[in-house]
Amino acid sequence: MKSAGMSPEKALEMAKKMGADSAAIAKMSATMKRNNSGKQPEQPQMPMMSVPTYTQPEIEKATAIMEIERTIKNITKYHKALLSSPDNELSSIINALDGGYIIPTSGGDPVLNPMILPTGRNMFAINAEETPSAVAWEKGKSLADNTLKLYREAHGDSLPRKVSYTLWSSEFIETEGATIAQILYMLGVEPIRDPFGRVTDLRLISSEELGRPRIDVVVQTSGQLRDLAASRLFLISRAVEMAANAENDKYPNYVKEGVTESERHLVDKGVSPKDARDLSTARVFGGVNGSYGTGIQEMVEAGDRWEDDSEIAETYIHNMGAIYGSEEDWEKIRDYAFEAALTRTDAVVQPRQSNTWGALSLDHVYEFMGGMNLAVRNVTGKDPDAYLADYRNRNRVKMQEVKEAIGIESRSTILNPTYIREKMSGSAGDASSIADVIRNTYGWNVMKPDVIDNELWNDIYDTYVSDVNNLGTKDYFRNVNPAALQEITAVMLETARKGMWQASEEQISNLAQLHTEIVNHYKPSCSGFVCNNPKLRDFISSNVDAASAKTYNECVADIRNENIADTDGMVLRKDELNDIEKSTSRISGTLVAVGVVICLLIVFIVLKRRKEND
Repeated sequence: MKSAGMSPEKALEMAKKMGADSAAIAKMSATMKRNNSGKQPEQPQMPMMSVPTYTQPEIEKATAIMEIERTIKNITKYHKALLSSPDNELSSIINALDGGYIIPTSGGDPVLNPMILPTGRNMFAINAEETPSAVAWEKGKSLADNTLKLYREAHGDSLPRKVSYTLWSSEFIETEGATIAQILYMLGVEPIRDPFGRVTDLRLISSEELGRPRIDVVVQTSGQLRDLAASRLFLISRAVEMAANAENDKYPNYVKEGVTESERHLVDKGVSPKDARDLSTARVFGGVNGSYGTGIQEMVEAGDRWEDDSEIAETYIHNMGAIYGSEEDWEKIRDYAFEAALTRTDAVVQPRQSNTWGALSLDHVYEFMGGMNLAVRNVTGKDPDAYLADYRNRNRVKMQEVKEAIGIESRSTILNPTYIREKMSGSAGDASSIADVIRNTYGWNVMKPDVIDNELWNDIYDTYVSDVNNLGTKDYFRNVNPAALQEITAVMLETARKGMWQASEEQISNLAQLHTEIVNHYKPSCSGFVCNNPKLRDFISSNVDAASAKTYNECVADIRNENIADTDGMVLRKDELNDIEKSTSRISGTLVAVGVVICLLIVFIVLKRRKEND
């Protein structure tokens, strides 16, 4: 025993007086000797704890289980939030009109970001100057590497020389600029952040650190992204120039080679050498005149307006040819600049960050990605590889070939009996959404034929016309939305007419009979496919009996009538009106030509007489 402040010697003496046992006294004596010799008493040894190691598949499995557990636990909370959303929205609108404060929240995909629930709050987007964020940078690097890996596997270990990227505002907001990160990393350039986290500068990644060639890029921006993040477009243009001017690289510099090729292409097209040099690094393009779309959808779906897809490609290049690379060149349209930028493009990439749409269900995917694909094929003479940058699983972003994505989406939705049965329990809008997907399938068939094979069209025919799953599809459309069935059959017939689907004579005959039957009974809905394609109408008429064809053509003509009354109350059909306008135009042109000739004769006669008088 030992009292506070007592020396060891006194403690030992007191212990002896109090009759402590010999073992305790011996232990105290030994301790005193060790202390006096300067040695520290031995500390008990703690057993070594082994740190477990996990393989990558085990980590991914654990992450997936945690994500599922989190989601399941939150289902009830999300359900309540969704139920309360309508009331919240109404009260927030009233509060806003009264000048009140609306609580803010982040926006985006409700599956990726459940924090947007309940709705009825003031959703905010993003600070563009902070993009790409640190997390987005890592995702972008991973996806860029994944793109190169997929391309290598498909092309005998070679790399793409140039990759095209599409920038969309929704993806930009929800991923904090991950596609911009892909673009920068392909070029071999990385962002530099200021003390406030803003990306205000760039650094060239050394060739040794990059470990591969610098890959050239070409970028198409949507109008909304252009308006939201102009500074990021300037950043990309600066990165292209930095990469093109990189010196002493260990690996080939495809950016420098691409700039040289662009300059050569421009000179070959008749552009002056100086202008060609200035335009050779232009890589960011978008809608002309500040537009928000490509302007090609109506043309794509109007199959009688074009005979060769190169006509669509030329329209796309014209409509998306405005340069958005700097403040000085903002929205400038320079001849052949976009075309030159597309040279050497080997792959196109489209972001997909939302669970609410896919390549088939959203027409803008074939419009932008498909349009770029078609433009590249028209310029380079070869079809580029096409990938979706899939951000939907935040723990495992990946690249996916668009053909694979379309196959998965079609099998899980429009060809899936369970999915169709659920759709058929809905209203007319659900029927229309099926027609939308089939129309977009046609769009992809035009823009990139190798991703839509004959089997898919045969499966669509079997599902909705032959009804191999015994779902009662035709009766469903007749009862709920006949216009959707008119659209589906018209789209399929146009695909066959254009030679994109090698349909059998029996399939064409059955489709034509079903289409005319629905049109004759319910009257035409008059979408572009149903009413505004004379060549398709002739094709349909030639594949049904004469009586059905006559009624069908009369029904379409009646619905397309345009009431244009003159003083006599005469009514003209739109087709007749167009013919009259064309005839009038020809007559007017002839009269003008005759008038010009007469004037020249008068001048000639007058000059001749003056000469004779002189």
